Amino acid sequence: MVPKIPFIKPKFPEPEELIDYIKRIYKNNYYSNNGPMYVEFKAAIEEYLGNGTKAVVVANATLGLMMAIQVNIKHTSPAKKYIAIPSFTFAAGPLAIRWCGFEPLFFDINEHSQPSLPSFKTVLDTYGDQLAGVFLINDFGIGNQEIGQWEQLLSEKNLPFIIDSAPGFGSTYSDGGFVGTRGICEVFSFHATKPFGIGEGGLIVTQDSELAEELESLKNFGFNDQKQTTGLGINAKITELDCAIGLCLLKKYPDMLTDRRKSYQRFRTNLESEQISFLPGAETSAIQFVSILVDEQKRPKLLELLKEGGVEARTYYAPAVHTFPFFADCLKTDLPMTESMSRRIISLPLHPNMPAETIDYICGIVTKGMEG
Repeated sequence: MVPKIPFIKPKFPEPEELIDYIKRIYKNNYYSNNGPMYVEFKAAIEEYLGNGTKAVVVANATLGLMMAIQVNIKHTSPAKKYIAIPSFTFAAGPLAIRWCGFEPLFFDINEHSQPSLPSFKTVLDTYGDQLAGVFLINDFGIGNQEIGQWEQLLSEKNLPFIIDSAPGFGSTYSDGGFVGTRGICEVFSFHATKPFGIGEGGLIVTQDSELAEELESLKNFGFNDQKQTTGLGINAKITELDCAIGLCLLKKYPDMLTDRRKSYQRFRTNLESEQISFLPGAETSAIQFVSILVDEQKRPKLLELLKEGGVEARTYYAPAVHTFPFFADCLKTDLPMTESMSRRIISLPLHPNMPAETIDYICGIVTKGMEG
């Protein structure tokens, strides 16, 4: 019988783990509006990340991106038109840019799947006077190995920037510091498909206390202490139940990351070769799934074999967002690496506590598909 191996398999707390939290929520008679569970979850995140990080937990990451643009870019450059963003990403970023009244301007990635400095410098040369800000992407939750160079360049150009680290909660940069501790602010997703998945949720982190306070107000209709709207607010509050799930998961999260990285290493040991490469730095990420690069001529056959073998595989990010109908009219630089990687990438399933024999089974299909 052909097995059924789904692409994503969320890991939620067992019902009995949540019972005490649910009783506390019921006793508090607080179900949203930054209640006691929210305060506890926020503090636990700040302790986990350290480095003076301030956490603003929101209903989802897309709202978090919109709020981050509103606070960090809209205030600074309201009259300018474009926000530069790599095309090799999920649609949420470009959509958030348009929701906030700007236009995405797509630039390329480098061979590590990270934002390309040379490509961005082309954007600066051509559109610098129209550029409101920059959207950096930690693709696949992998900490940008050139983040220091980006920070220096954007500071010199006085350009505000946001880092979209959606699946990267628990990932680290090359200096060992947590993803979430660089730049003005970083945004994470806590969607069920992410390594730290609570159902629906998002997180904005910053080291700027005043910015965190502004974001807390913004997510609650722009209210001040007198419940008067003082800015363009929105409702982006997260529920107490989602926070309870987050508290349960956070207790076990270091062990969960260790498990995911162990499974990832087995994939890498089985598959890495001259024909199959892995993304640099992925081993220190939270590892949402296993992305490999193969010859574009062999990818269709591999995907078909995986499907026949009951393995649900994907092609993140293919096609890249600049090809989507809604973004087809957006400005863009040359995107050779984006287009190349989009034709070569395959994303393989990685589950919590994935049995070694399941990993070996998936790897066996890939290996067979690369023959001939």
